Amino acid sequence: MGHWDTQHGEITIPSAEFAAVRQAVQKATHEHQSKVFDETQSFWKGLTRKAQTDPGAYTAALRKYTDAKHKEFYAHQDRPSWSRPAKPPFTEEFLDDVEWRLGLPRDGKPARVLKSDLPFPTNRTTSFQAGEGSVSFDKDSNTVRWSTGENRGATERAHASVAGTALFNRIKTVKWTRNTGGVIMGNNEYAAEEGVGDRCHVAYGPIGAAQEPSSCEEYTDSKGNRVGRNELHKLQQELWDAQRKLQNRMAKAASAAGRGKTTAASNRGSFASFQHAEPTFRL
Repeated sequence: MGHWDTQHGEITIPSAEFAAVRQAVQKATHEHQSKVFDETQSFWKGLTRKAQTDPGAYTAALRKYTDAKHKEFYAHQDRPSWSRPAKPPFTEEFLDDVEWRLGLPRDGKPARVLKSDLPFPTNRTTSFQAGEGSVSFDKDSNTVRWSTGENRGATERAHASVAGTALFNRIKTVKWTRNTGGVIMGNNEYAAEEGVGDRCHVAYGPIGAAQEPSSCEEYTDSKGNRVGRNELHKLQQELWDAQRKLQNRMAKAASAAGRGKTTAASNRGSFASFQHAEPTFRL
């Protein structure tokens, strides 16, 4: 049995790169929709006249088509993974979208899929579907918001989607500036059942390095300086040290306040050793 998982977060993109990041997602999505449209046209052209007019014959032809496509794409799934040929990228998303466009509504009649039936993105498009998630851009704040559904394997499918892949591949090449970047948070069913709240799954840029250095991806800033794993590890250690010092000061302040308000007898045992847990809050 699986478990549900989910992700969400907001990333601030440098103003000089915002348009290019959005354009990468738009381009990939447009190419995907073009392939879906072409496949629907190929299917329609291959239908008999009866299948183009009779719902029963159309449905039978569609079932035969989808069965053949699944066999084509998944023919080698019973082989060991090391000898199994790689599937074309976005196979599941492509088949799902094609079947969705070709499907007949209840009591519907067969009809050729029109280009206007598909959600081709334009330069004004700000939100893109990413499997069971979405990618949303806000040009006023130069931010992109990532959000997935709460379902079994939802985050994996969203990241593997056309829009998700395009977004995170392009983000890897961003030259980050001050006060840009962000954090992607997430949770899953097992953690939620234990009472654990959202935690950082991945972080980007200077904001990510400042808030969650251990989860931050290596990056290059706008001056060409590379922030690698060693630098991020150092930042994480500095953050932990600062948090421990703050915890010590708070413990000492609480202890001093307690001594000033209680008698010696009631204070017995209050000087037991104080053990510091791993930091769980941000500065």
